[in-house]
Amino acid sequence: MKKLFFSCTLMICTLLTNNTTFAQRFGFEVNYGLNGVTSPSISNFSHFGAGVTYDFDETFGLKTDFGSDTFRDILPNFSKETGVNITRFSLQGTVNISTLIRETNMYNTLNLIAHAGGGYSVLKSNINTGTDNAVNVIMGLTPRFKLAYNLFLFVDASVIFNVSQHYKFDGLPAYDGKTPNSITGIMYNLSGGIAYQFDTN
Repeated sequence: MKKLFFSCTLMICTLLTNNTTFAQRFGFEVNYGLNGVTSPSISNFSHFGAGVTYDFDETFGLKTDFGSDTFRDILPNFSKETGVNITRFSLQGTVNISTLIRETNMYNTLNLIAHAGGGYSVLKSNINTGTDNAVNVIMGLTPRFKLAYNLFLFVDASVIFNVSQHYKFDGLPAYDGKTPNSITGIMYNLSGGIAYQFDTN
């Protein structure tokens, strides 16, 4: 995983150095906030995320992003809090809904971005050994407020589906009777963050 991250970072840096026009379409973002699930009812301010964005034009783009989430629950049969730590990597398409309505809205102080995609999630229980590997599907909306030239403040609301998840969010294995079972775990993030885009002039 470290080698893959290093290779991707090196490739992006090379592109930024060698192709000015290409580099000007890049941006990056970081965010922190609330995560939660409805079954069992868990919510914490323990979400952290970061991403690299690439804009094809004023409306459509891509982003690759990373998310880290921690869930903890109190179960009567355990002497400590139980739960899972989730690390997510995703590739998503982005659409500026504001410019779809009217092209000149890209110059407005406030824009609304929609995003959706999928990727890979790693879940680790704090009371059971082993790594749970799952596919994730993510979608969300991001109101973005321009603070300064190329600098934005945003709020993001996302829903993530972890397909073929074997640990529940309370850290216990998912079972169907006596047989281990996979589930689709549904979680959400509500976070705030900062985004920066390289000069597009």
